[in-house]
Amino acid sequence: MRLRDYLRINVWLLPIILILLPITLIIFGSSYLSTPNTYFNTQLNDGWSVSHGDNHYENVNLKNFNLGNTSKGDVVTITSTIPNMTAPAAAIMFRSILSTVTVWIDDEQVYEYGKDFADKNLMLPKHYNFISIPESAIGKTITITFDVTENNAFSGISPVYYGNLFELERSYLQSKRLDLFIGIFLCLFGFMLLTLSSYLYMYHGQDLSLIFSSVISFNLGAYILCYNDLFNFIGDNDFYFCIMEYVTLYSIPFSIIVFLVSTHPELNTNLAKVFLSINILFPALTLILQLTNLVHINYFVTALHIMALLEAAIFLPRLVMNIYRRYQSRKNSPDYTGMTSDSILIIGLVIFIFCCVIDIAKYNFFNEFGGGGVAYTGITFMNLGALGFVMSLFVFYFYHGIEHINAAYVKEHLEGLAYTDPLTGLMNRAKCMQYMATVKGNYALISIDMDNLKPVNDTLGHLEGDRMIRCFSDILKQAFDGASLIGRTGGDEFLVAIENPESGICEKMIEKLETLMAVFNDADKKIRLSASCGFAYSNEPKLTDANSVFIMADTRMYRIKEQHHEDKLSKFLDDIISGKISQKGGEEGT
Repeated sequence: MRLRDYLRINVWLLPIILILLPITLIIFGSSYLSTPNTYFNTQLNDGWSVSHGDNHYENVNLKNFNLGNTSKGDVVTITSTIPNMTAPAAAIMFRSILSTVTVWIDDEQVYEYGKDFADKNLMLPKHYNFISIPESAIGKTITITFDVTENNAFSGISPVYYGNLFELERSYLQSKRLDLFIGIFLCLFGFMLLTLSSYLYMYHGQDLSLIFSSVISFNLGAYILCYNDLFNFIGDNDFYFCIMEYVTLYSIPFSIIVFLVSTHPELNTNLAKVFLSINILFPALTLILQLTNLVHINYFVTALHIMALLEAAIFLPRLVMNIYRRYQSRKNSPDYTGMTSDSILIIGLVIFIFCCVIDIAKYNFFNEFGGGGVAYTGITFMNLGALGFVMSLFVFYFYHGIEHINAAYVKEHLEGLAYTDPLTGLMNRAKCMQYMATVKGNYALISIDMDNLKPVNDTLGHLEGDRMIRCFSDILKQAFDGASLIGRTGGDEFLVAIENPESGICEKMIEKLETLMAVFNDADKKIRLSASCGFAYSNEPKLTDANSVFIMADTRMYRIKEQHHEDKLSKFLDDIISGKISQKGGEEGT
């Protein structure tokens, strides 16, 4: 089946994925799956007093308030009144970024976080703070102080929530349902690709591009889960998850470029090698600087944005041009369908890069000008782009597999035409010579010469001679079943090769050949099959290569052939003496 036929049969795959994907996203992102709250639960946006250095602001809405870039040593204090609403296990929940936190209710300090990190000059991770609110605290003043420990730590104050502790956590996870779904799906998909690629590489010698695809999926999935703080709710090691967030983010460009180079060798230029080296060193060096506490890992995000955009501007046009040239060379091919693995890949990559550019622009805009700063922005577009890109990788391998099967079929078909004897279906002389040049180890060669071909051609015609060769070849296939090679090296000359032969296997197979020829001769009254066979084993003394083994087998075959001639001549003389020759009418001459 040609590539066009495969794609016609499976053309439904891509539309179904494109239809099911948005439906799934709509379901997971909607509020239909959300559980309604039983108790009072709210986000405290309005009525805050905010102090930042010498600046003081009253009646602030946190969602619309941008502090500007904060610097190490800055102190940000926000103050409000606890709502006059009760709930069992009431608590206030908010996120702190690269800052220590201190909380007072009226003049009593009730909570503190991060002082131990700050005293050691360690990077403070993102952290979700939960402060229990007893009924006696309702209506009192709550003051939250952030001591900033890094430059450009945050530009907006994260939302502050008040309500039942359990429902606060559940509501947050429900709001991140889509991110949770995409992140877990990408991680599981990466694990599946890694398992499959490891098997294919070890047992079938496939390339490494599938492994790099799994790395892409892992990096994207883990980064989405870390960025949206979803790991923080299932573990208590915020520092580890924070480092994981940056390392996976910094590794994404490397995994994408190495995948593109592995699947498109024309991209493997000196410039690509330079960028690959930079992309390998970037996450490694930033992690080393973080672990040695020389420079914290959060300072390199802007450098990553610049590097990623530069690489996209360099590699994407080159990839598109290479695919366009390939299209121009293949568009008139009878197998061309207009939809190839490369076109699927480039669509997914363009969508992913476009979504990343939107989120990078949004991040930097909100950091400088947007209401609420980066505390109220996210990576929504990148999530969708990552999912779309990984899905395009899946479809890419689907189409790529079809193209590979088609190419293998064409190659096998052409090799069959080049190495198959058209009359018998056996291997031809060229294939036999190629086999002889490469065979090694323990093997046996059997040289076979079919008798009486010339008399049949001379008396019955070449059509009957061809039938004789075909019938003999069919018997060879039966007699030497399991042989590594059965070939026709000339008009009536044949070669059989047996690898790792058992003791006496050649004698047994030749005996089977003689039995099958006898059965044929009893049934066919027009032609009579017979053959001379000689064999040799590669482990015999003084036989050093396949050529010497074949010469020995051929020499022994000719000895058998001479013996057949002597036997036939002796029988002919006996028939003359006994008078049978006149009665047979020259039958033996046939």
